[in-house]
Amino acid sequence: MDNLRKQKRKLKKQIRAASNEETNGLLVIWRQLKTRHSALSRAESARKKRSQKRKNQECFIRDPFQFATTQIRNFDSR
Repeated sequence: MDNLRKQKRKLKKQIRAASNEETNGLLVIWRQLKTRHSALSRAESARKKRSQKRKNQECFIRDPFQFATTQIRNFDSR
């Protein structure tokens, strides 16, 4: 992910400095990187969400009352 972000940043700088002919080609490459980066970002977010959901389920099964209490406290502290 970090590598893709760096590549996108580097390409943006090249696009600004490039001539009109080169700009179109660089934009195509940048869009491909953007698509790949967003797909990886969505996948990582889904993994984290699944992990958190699994952790919450385990806590709930272990002690439902304690789980509910902590959820209420966390909600109130926002």
